[in-house]
Amino acid sequence: MKRWEVVRSGILSDIHAGAFENGRLPRDLVLAERFGVNRHTVRNAIKVLESEGALRVQHGVGTFVADDFISHTLDSDPRFTFKLLGQNKSVKREILSINEISVELDVARHLKIAPSALVTAVRATSFINDWPLATGTSYFPVERVPGLVSAFHGLNSPTAALKRCGIPGYKRKWTRITARRPTQQEALLLRVSSSSPVLFETNVDVTLDGLPIKYAFSVIRADRYEYLIEEGD
Repeated sequence: MKRWEVVRSGILSDIHAGAFENGRLPRDLVLAERFGVNRHTVRNAIKVLESEGALRVQHGVGTFVADDFISHTLDSDPRFTFKLLGQNKSVKREILSINEISVELDVARHLKIAPSALVTAVRATSFINDWPLATGTSYFPVERVPGLVSAFHGLNSPTAALKRCGIPGYKRKWTRITARRPTQQEALLLRVSSSSPVLFETNVDVTLDGLPIKYAFSVIRADRYEYLIEEGD
């Protein structure tokens, strides 16, 4: 690992631990002494972290932790909004559309339903501190969650809507993450260039007794987001 990468990793660890008072980093010289490198190496690490969206550099003022950078721990709990609120983030979800449609073959396979079955398709965009983070579609089998369209009335939370339909809880079965370029519509919703790489996540959630209840895909801004995988005890 190169020296600037060691510095980058160390600063990220401090960000996650909330080590910087008021979100402000120490001066370059202080960081250089701490990591045993020169100031140029520190500046390289900070430049990379700024490009990744983890830091904000205000010239003549200082370097600060970006409050719109998200670290998401991969586990069986699918409640994304709940986790972000725990990071003191302002979270908002905008529902773009909710419709009952004929299921696509790939979606039917993941939900373990007949190819001719109906699903409730919920298109939404998520915002962190008023900046778009992710956009995507979630599919719920109508035969297992009847009345979901009505249940969303006045709500923008899938968890709350599912509770109205008698689904008290659910958990993540699997998550798959790849990378690609956004479509023109995705780039517009996320406010990024169509040449910027994005993360593409697909996942399946199941009821507490193991029945598939949701298949979803999300297109996520790679410059604001990272996945954290922690080893169990």
